[in-house]
Amino acid sequence: MAKSRLSKRREAEAAEALEAGKSAGKKKKATKKTAKKKATRKKKTTTSRSRRAKDVPPRRRLVWVVYSSTMREEGRFLYHERDQAEEKLKQLLAKGKRRYFIQPIKEPLDSEGNPIGAEPVSEGKSATQPNEDEKAAEEGSDQKADA
Repeated sequence: MAKSRLSKRREAEAAEALEAGKSAGKKKKATKKTAKKKATRKKKTTTSRSRRAKDVPPRRRLVWVVYSSTMREEGRFLYHERDQAEEKLKQLLAKGKRRYFIQPIKEPLDSEGNPIGAEPVSEGKSATQPNEDEKAAEEGSDQKADA
């Protein structure tokens, strides 16, 4: 005779309970083993690591540079001398057809605060333009050559 649905259901529940009991027994055994493993592990002795010194970025300063359209440097001025740089720019723009502009650049400094690889900025004078004395000397030599 065929089993009723109720009896099949009871058998299925009994089988599930049996499986659950076996897996629970395995879990208990597993937890005991891991507990023993955790207890037997020795703590690692910590060694103090030496910290690596951070790289210090080089010191820099901002200067205003007056450039021509061909990127030729016409003058260099310290950061607080921007008004002098603008005066130089106006003077150059009024002088001819070329285009000129001001651009800030950051130049690296050594430990003493002197610029690295560049001539120090002269106060209010162009770093690349010759002095008026030099111009006069050149003109005088040109006049002697003509005579």
